[in-house]
Amino acid sequence: MSFDSHETHESSQPTQSQPITLGEYLENHDDENFYWNDVDREVDEAWVGPVERAGLHPRKHKVFHHKNKEYLRPPLPFIQHGERLGESGSTLVYRVTSPVNEGHPHPYRRTLALKVIICNDNSRPPGPDSSVRMKALEEVRTMASIKHHHLVKYVASFEDYCISTHEVKRRQKARAVFKVNQQIKRHILGIAMYPAAQCNLRTLMENIIEQPDDPSSHESWDFLHTYFGCLAQAVACLHRTNVQIRHKDIKPENVVVDDFLLPVLTDFGLSKHFEAGQHSSGPTAKTLKYADPEAIHETRRDERSDVFSLGCVYLEMATTLLGKKPSFAEQELMGEMPSGFKYSECLDRLDGYLLTLSRIADSITDGRRESAQAVKQILPHIRRMMDEDHRKRPFAKDLYPLFRHLYDVTTFAGPCVECENERMASTCSSRARSPVLTRPTIGSGSSGGGGGAIANTPIVRRASTLTGMVVHSSPIDMMDGIDTTSYEHKKCNGNDNRDDDMGNGIC
Repeated sequence: MSFDSHETHESSQPTQSQPITLGEYLENHDDENFYWNDVDREVDEAWVGPVERAGLHPRKHKVFHHKNKEYLRPPLPFIQHGERLGESGSTLVYRVTSPVNEGHPHPYRRTLALKVIICNDNSRPPGPDSSVRMKALEEVRTMASIKHHHLVKYVASFEDYCISTHEVKRRQKARAVFKVNQQIKRHILGIAMYPAAQCNLRTLMENIIEQPDDPSSHESWDFLHTYFGCLAQAVACLHRTNVQIRHKDIKPENVVVDDFLLPVLTDFGLSKHFEAGQHSSGPTAKTLKYADPEAIHETRRDERSDVFSLGCVYLEMATTLLGKKPSFAEQELMGEMPSGFKYSECLDRLDGYLLTLSRIADSITDGRRESAQAVKQILPHIRRMMDEDHRKRPFAKDLYPLFRHLYDVTTFAGPCVECENERMASTCSSRARSPVLTRPTIGSGSSGGGGGAIANTPIVRRASTLTGMVVHSSPIDMMDGIDTTSYEHKKCNGNDNRDDDMGNGIC
């Protein structure tokens, strides 16, 4: 077999197959228990050299030797469980476990999400010397370096390729450093990540409205209040000076929900240029809906371009909490737009829609009135996030306090422990173990709030039974890919920040 794992304590193995929160996963350094062995490993310097230069450890990234294979069968060498989690363009996402190594006493049993990208460069598979391969490996390294409780965690990666058995004639002036480039039939890149989510944010919001009597919908509605703060912290982490990544494709499909109903932001680690059949540098139709005005008009932008897209997602979340489908926002804002709805082209109607939401909030008089009024309070903040002028938008690092009060209206979810600790520590690297957070609850007595004793109740995250299709969007669907290049982290003070590449964005 092609897989091995670190020796771990015997007592940890029976429970390793059970899901744990991403925060626990990071705290336990669980990803370090997975590493590749050398069976079937490619040793040609042409393939191995770029991996080393990208800074990827051979224990975590493996290039399989083709062994005269003519076909590849993803998700091998991993073992698939159930149906595919998602498919988009030339990217497939599976729920998997690691390859079984019967000779090792402690195999890695954690369920993972595996993204498999079928790679092309100018309509053919890239060879080992391809510049796009090198760029992709550097971006995998960047993804591997990021640790945050609401950003999907890289566990391991691999490459595999097969060759054509027939001889490929080279044109006289064709250039290729390595002859094998002319024989490669297919080249895939696989990235194993934790967690393997239940569904994405769009599915969760639609289920809340379409299945109002389902107990899981009530639970999801409760947790949805907390997603504002959690996602703000995730994006702020990407924008920090020691990370410096702009996501450029924030949308509900790129927020997945784990077994504990916690949101996890995905697809911030790979650019679209390593995707089959994708050559355009402009935005694609699927992502235009949430694209910032700067991207649409190809003007200068900074990290607050992500804040615009996040504001669009927040608008749909607020719409859902007020009892409307997330698509209600599009229906109200579209007006006479012929086709291809884009939030950036409806900003002249945004104030009117926010007024509509405010009136809906005031009309709610049942048990959800407190929630409705809390949502009403965040509408002005969402408006600022979606300002047409990126210089007037808040930075992601300043968002969390604006939405934190939504934790207080939830009946079950409570504050996110990691986000609260991060807020107090104020840095992405300071995540020391802290006491269990508690929140006051009304004791026995009237539900109206009179005379009840106040008790401190530990916040417990339970595994959810929510199920749904997970669609991990492919970089082929991104407006112009995931940008992992560094940028100057400046406050504009009235000046535009140029969209310059200044580094590789590695922590």
